[in-house]
Amino acid sequence: MSASMKSHARRSRGFSLIELMIALVLGLIVVGGLIQVLISNRTAYRLQESSNFLQQNLRYGTDRIGWSLRMADFWGGPAASAATITGAATDGSAASGCDDGFARAVIPSASGGGGVFGYDGGTAFPIFASCITNASNYVQGSDVLVVRYADTDACALTGTTFTTVNCLPASRYYLTSAVGGPAVLTAGTGGGTAATIATPLQTYVYPLRAEIYYLRPCSNPGTGGCTATSDGGTPIPTLVRMRIDSSSSTMKSEPIVEGVEQLQFEYGIATQAAPQAVTQWLNAKDLTAATWPFVIAVRVSMVTVARQRDTAVPSAYTFNLTKGCNYSIAVGGTPSYASRTDCTGFTVPGFRPDQFPRKLVQQVFQLRNRTRGVITASGS
Repeated sequence: MSASMKSHARRSRGFSLIELMIALVLGLIVVGGLIQVLISNRTAYRLQESSNFLQQNLRYGTDRIGWSLRMADFWGGPAASAATITGAATDGSAASGCDDGFARAVIPSASGGGGVFGYDGGTAFPIFASCITNASNYVQGSDVLVVRYADTDACALTGTTFTTVNCLPASRYYLTSAVGGPAVLTAGTGGGTAATIATPLQTYVYPLRAEIYYLRPCSNPGTGGCTATSDGGTPIPTLVRMRIDSSSSTMKSEPIVEGVEQLQFEYGIATQAAPQAVTQWLNAKDLTAATWPFVIAVRVSMVTVARQRDTAVPSAYTFNLTKGCNYSIAVGGTPSYASRTDCTGFTVPGFRPDQFPRKLVQQVFQLRNRTRGVITASGS
């Protein structure tokens, strides 16, 4: 064989086994690096998505409560306060459950009446046992807020009558408000039957709205209430609104936003006629029948928790919701509670809570239908 043929044969032999193994190792290193980058990017995306949901939940939760508070004590305009409403209006002293009797307790009192009323959290639902029949459906230590007002979507009038079908949604009770005259709370006849009003000229009829905001340990309790198996085995604490059912005399609960772990309310009191400014913040248990009508602002403190676990960056937090509701979460440790006088019975749920990001928001809402009125004295 000539020298040229031998040289050609050597060039045609291809890779040796050692060269092939080196190429495979280098390829695996490159592929492994790409996989790690993809996994890291996916994890970062999921954590960012979870953070976005956390922010969105905070925004929507406070917006929903804030909208109700801004509507609180709206009684059609002519009435200076809920105390001037006649007819079926009560002060809540005869209420025995979350029903239409509780809903029409628009007259301020220490029995749960008025456009705004609150309850400090405890080991049991603080209103009536019939409101939450299953104790597991209430987050212990979280506050409860009650808001009542006349809906701005007025019923259509035909002469001296209005029909409940013209109100969207329908309600069992209506506020008849005449310009320059009194406001009267009356029961609707239901079934689309017309109800009569005294003076149709410059008279408006509004459906009564009553809402209760509270926290539930899970989003979907089912018939057996919230358990460890709720929400697919990972119970999600949820902000819930209870409102008067349009087709019955009872109130029904509906989830508003998921991921709300703790909820606290403080009430700003105006102790002088002018200017109408908050001079002190009180908890619900510190207010009386004389001071509830002079609440002109509500401070909402809300803690939301993410559903996505973050094991790479443990999160340590200290939450100061109110002077009597503070708790901390240490890295790798159990939660500690500096004070639970305002949130008696509350405990942080779940295993390794430091692996779930949380956020606290505190926002003040003015009760515009009260600040536009006249305050003479607090009586405190």
